[in-house]
Amino acid sequence: MAEKRHVAGVGAVALYGLIEELVRSGPERSESAGPSGAGVAGKRDALIAVGELARAIETPAQAGDLDPEQAHRMASLLLVIRDFIEPVGPLTDEHVSRYLIEVVGKLHR
Repeated sequence: MAEKRHVAGVGAVALYGLIEELVRSGPERSESAGPSGAGVAGKRDALIAVGELARAIETPAQAGDLDPEQAHRMASLLLVIRDFIEPVGPLTDEHVSRYLIEVVGKLHR
């Protein structure tokens, strides 16, 4: 049986790197760390959790223990969650912004 290989184009790899960096990054602004509503966790806590989850996905993906396509899908979903918590904003690379729009569109199909 032939071995399954994953080959990504240079553009896809660069975009994935931008997404990873954005997902793993912490809060951009120093806002109230307190919870909103009746919950315990605040916005800052949620962003830290998204970053930690991204690192938890990245480690097995780099070791070859997680399918690269699956890791990319997980990172894409984390990007959606991160954008909800703290919108990416107008200074974000346009490729990431377009990709985010595409991912959100696919969620509604």
